[in-house]
Amino acid sequence: MDAAILEVEGGEAPGQGPPEVESAMFSVGHDIEGDELDISLPSPIPPPSDDADVEAAVGAAVKAVGDDHAHAGAGAVDPSGPEWQAHDKHVFIFSIAGKPIYSRWGDEDKLASLFGVMQALTSFVQEDDDELEMIKAGDFRICFQQRGPVMLVMAARTGESQSQMMMQLTYVYNQVIFILTYSQLKRIFEQQINYDLRRMLTGTEKFIDNLLELMDRNPSFFLGAVRCLPLTAGVREKIGQVLLNCRIKDLVFGVLIADNQLISLLRPRRYSLHPEDLHLIFNLVSCSSVFSTGECYMPMCLPKFNNTGFLHAHVSYIDEACTTCLLLITNNRDAFFELKNCRSKIVQNLSSNGCLGEISKAVLHNSYRIDTMEVADLRHFLYKSKSIAQFTSPTLEAPYNLPGEQERLFRRYQAVHHRIHSSARPLKIYFHNGQRETLLGWITVGFELYACFGPLVTKPAAINAVLRLIRWMKREEDGLFIQSSLVF
Repeated sequence: MDAAILEVEGGEAPGQGPPEVESAMFSVGHDIEGDELDISLPSPIPPPSDDADVEAAVGAAVKAVGDDHAHAGAGAVDPSGPEWQAHDKHVFIFSIAGKPIYSRWGDEDKLASLFGVMQALTSFVQEDDDELEMIKAGDFRICFQQRGPVMLVMAARTGESQSQMMMQLTYVYNQVIFILTYSQLKRIFEQQINYDLRRMLTGTEKFIDNLLELMDRNPSFFLGAVRCLPLTAGVREKIGQVLLNCRIKDLVFGVLIADNQLISLLRPRRYSLHPEDLHLIFNLVSCSSVFSTGECYMPMCLPKFNNTGFLHAHVSYIDEACTTCLLLITNNRDAFFELKNCRSKIVQNLSSNGCLGEISKAVLHNSYRIDTMEVADLRHFLYKSKSIAQFTSPTLEAPYNLPGEQERLFRRYQAVHHRIHSSARPLKIYFHNGQRETLLGWITVGFELYACFGPLVTKPAAINAVLRLIRWMKREEDGLFIQSSLVF
């Protein structure tokens, strides 16, 4: 298999200058802790969590998962048997005292000896005032990440890089914080170092299961971006205005999503919603069955916004097909009825102005086809607008319409992304000619592009093709992206 690398100084291909950098919508999130920011009242920052908040959050999370989403790790799978060993990726969480918390596959109790070995390895390295990060064992790469009182481990033979595996472990940790908050997690282990955290997380493991499944097929995670539902700019503007006009005083965020795609976002002027927090919200909706049966009100912690306390979300589907989900997020735990009335007004207005129908059409059509661009030999692409942390891609078509081929292409995109962002030798343009396809990665100050072509495409032809694609993208960007979010 031949590979070629092409580097272009400044990240601009011949004849193409960098695009204008748009104003950021939610690409920059705020880690708000302590007194770092001067916040005028009323503040959208939630108060620190207490035991009652955590019990309510865990209870709501368990109800949200429902009975039809059992934890994949549950059951009597023998860790020494071929079924357990056949998995290409394992994830473990345990406390620094060695207490098991979570295993992606298999019962944690049956893996007690394995957890003991992992805890011993990390402790041995820490005795020399060092930190264990990665072990290579045969086909497996094993990554370790300590976050406060817990240790997270991923063992994978998927070909993913260490940085990509570490990113996934960070998401898993943030999912735990989403349910408990960091302040409560820290307080638990300060009071009892050998506490069994499974007593609090039992029933919520499916959130981590589903998150890991999403990260193995959804490029939004390694891109650090959110996919938006394609809509005309006029329709999206109408939707945003409805959210803005119907908001209540204590509203912090209004989020409208469908099929893991963002439709509209309403936020305070001084605060942003980080893509990582949006991914956790998407994960909540995608693995929860209870939202289709009625309106729910639940605490949630958004780690990138503020990891010390809970916000409270009114979550409900607003269409009969249960594809369009509205989340109204507040810092007032007693705002359920106000948000319920707010939700009713939003649904009424979106129905009367025809926007709900437009959303349903967009969800039905899902995405756009690659032949829309009229670019020869282009099979697929991922395009990220860096300034607004959003990405778009067309529908996967032949030869990538089979699950195995889709996974293989996903891994190839991951490999190109890692090569371009390599800390040892970062690249602006990367060209790889393989037996099955040709891949081109291109990064500039304004965008990242990962394009897939047929195996016979040359470097000049690929560059000319992506220049045509960029011109198409500039014409269509108002419908593919949310160029600016509505603020209040």
